[in-house]
Amino acid sequence: MAATKALSDKDMGGRKVINNGAPTAAGDAATKQYVDDASTADRSRANHTGTQTASTISDFDTQVRTSRLDQMAAPTGPVALGSQRITGLADPTSAQDAATRAYVDAQLSGVTSGQVLKGTVRAAVATNVNIASPGATLDGLTASAGDVFLLTGQSTGTENGPYVWNGAASAMTRASNWDTTAEAVRGSYWVVREGTQADRFALLTNDTDITIGTTVPTFTFIGATAGGSSNGYSATSPAVTAGNSWTVTHNLASRLVIVQVFRSASPYDEVDVYVARTTANTVDITPDVAMAAGEYTALVWKVA
Repeated sequence: MAATKALSDKDMGGRKVINNGAPTAAGDAATKQYVDDASTADRSRANHTGTQTASTISDFDTQVRTSRLDQMAAPTGPVALGSQRITGLADPTSAQDAATRAYVDAQLSGVTSGQVLKGTVRAAVATNVNIASPGATLDGLTASAGDVFLLTGQSTGTENGPYVWNGAASAMTRASNWDTTAEAVRGSYWVVREGTQADRFALLTNDTDITIGTTVPTFTFIGATAGGSSNGYSATSPAVTAGNSWTVTHNLASRLVIVQVFRSASPYDEVDVYVARTTANTVDITPDVAMAAGEYTALVWKVA
């Protein structure tokens, strides 16, 4: 029998239409099962298409922050850190690894072969300074707050070292890179800018470990030498038998000296000898053949 078409709306009076078939056309009545299945499918993320912004996902930030950096895609451009440091970094093992400060410091220390530059000092003061109240003038210079002076002639020798001037009547304080025993390393040196030792290096000459406040630091000054300066010395040989030594006292106050020995007469050629820098003021020259008095000349000069 052909389907009967209603000519007006039907009021079901709060009753259900039951035993409906699954709808096939847009105008068919939908069963509960059909609606439930469609709703479940729509909620499934596997069936989502288009763009869903992060702001619509309530726990987006929380979930992203649990991901490790090594799980993220590699950057394809520079990464700015907003003037912040990278901390907790391991020492590098490959050429392109980021380097820690400790690694860089160790490498630089190796390059300088045990020499440690402690920076500059305004002047080196060879006379005793009252550290508790140093006055306004040191080594002939009017001090300014923050100036660092290298004290080398303290009556209490353990006070020697670099100090910061804080005022004429204020106590001087040890420089921040020389106020602990760990920082008082052998091979330390400073560049002197002004005063009696201007434009010279101040080299710590202690050959053993230093304990701040216990050890007496000692210093020598090294600078560029001009011809005829007092940083050079020469002497002619006494009579020396083969294998014995000739002590040359140069009084240059440094083992950083170069020694050459040449024949005092024609052809004035340089000869090979064994040289020991026995003290800061002497060298011992040992020839492998006998030397006659005045036969050879030794030249000694301090390294600039």
